[in-house]
Amino acid sequence: MIHLHPHTKIVLLAIVSCLVILLDSPIALLVCFLISLCFQASIPPSWRQLRLLILFIGLGTWGLIYSQGIFYNQLPRTVIFTLIHKDVPVIGAMTGGVHLYREGLFHGAVQSLRFNTTLTISCFIIWTTQSRDLLLALVKLRVPYSLAFMVTTGLRYIPLIGSEAQTVIRSQRLRGFRYLRLNFLHTISGILNSLRPILTNNIRRATHLSEAVESRAFSADTATTSRTSLRELKTRRGDVILIATLIVCLLSVIGLKSIYFLYANGLYYASWLRGAYTFAREVL
Repeated sequence: MIHLHPHTKIVLLAIVSCLVILLDSPIALLVCFLISLCFQASIPPSWRQLRLLILFIGLGTWGLIYSQGIFYNQLPRTVIFTLIHKDVPVIGAMTGGVHLYREGLFHGAVQSLRFNTTLTISCFIIWTTQSRDLLLALVKLRVPYSLAFMVTTGLRYIPLIGSEAQTVIRSQRLRGFRYLRLNFLHTISGILNSLRPILTNNIRRATHLSEAVESRAFSADTATTSRTSLRELKTRRGDVILIATLIVCLLSVIGLKSIYFLYANGLYYASWLRGAYTFAREVL
C-alpha cells in the first residue's frame, strides 16, 4: 500500500487534472489512466469500493462515448448507424436526422480517459485519507479554513447520503414498490417519494451540524483565531520525490506543447528542435 502525505495527494490530483487537459494523444491519456489504476490497486480497495469504481467508470465511459457519437459536429465524420432518419416527421425535420458517427465514438473514448483518470485519482484520495487529515492538509496549503471545512464536510456526507438512499429504496421494495414499470408517472412518483425522506434527513443533519459547530465557538476568521492540532502531518522522502517527479512531468509537457504551438503557427522554428516537435505531435 502506498502511504502518501495528504499534501502529496492534493498535489497529485491537481497535476493529473492539468495533464489530462494538456494531453491529446490517446496513448498518453491511456498511460495516465493506467497509472491512476496502479494508485487505486495499491490500497487495495474493498469489494464495495471496487464495484462503485467499476460502476462509475462504466457509466461515465458509456455516456461520453454514446453522447459524443451522436452529437459529434466536427468534420470529417462517418455515419455508422442512423437512429432517426431525416424523413421522420417532426423530429427528423428538426434535427436533419440523428446519426451515430465513428469519429464521435473515438472522440468520446478519448474524453472518457480524461474523466476516468481524474475520477480514479479522486476515489483514491477519498478512500485513503481521513477527513481531519484532509482538513489539515488544505489549511497547510493556505486554503481558507471555512472553505476547507466545507469541502471535507461535504466529502464526509457523500457516503452517508448513499447509505440513506439504499435504506429508502430497500424499504420501498419491502412495501411492494417497483421502480421499473410501464406506467411512467407511477415511476416518477416513486422516485419523488424516495427523494423526500433523503432530503429531509440531510436538512435535519445539516441543522444539527450547524448547531454543534456553533456550540464549539467555530469562527471562519483565521486572522483572529489560533488553531492547533493534536496530530502533525509529516512529509516523507517518497512524497518529495513523487511531487518533484510530477512537477517535472507537468513542466515538460507545458514546455513541449508550447514549443510545438510556436512551430505549428509559424512563430518560431529551430532545426535542432525537430525531435521535440515530433515527440509533441506523435506522443503528446
